[in-house]
Amino acid sequence: MFIIYKTDAWHSYDSRDMIGLSDNISGTIKLIEKQVKKDGEKLDEDQLYNLQHLKQTQGYSGEGEFQFESVEVNKLL
Repeated sequence: MFIIYKTDAWHSYDSRDMIGLSDNISGTIKLIEKQVKKDGEKLDEDQLYNLQHLKQTQGYSGEGEFQFESVEVNKLL
């Protein structure tokens, strides 16, 4: 499972707002693209590369950044 966050420009933990959940990386990126479109922005090739390889945007043209992380489901923490 992947948790999708919208963060400040520094990806600080305090700024994380959970905006979505997905069960695979391609679905995660599609959800981020939906939010980007909703914000009236676009992701360029660099941002898509960053999402696929770094699990975050860097220098996103809109407000803040996007980040996601994988979590194991059905596990006691």
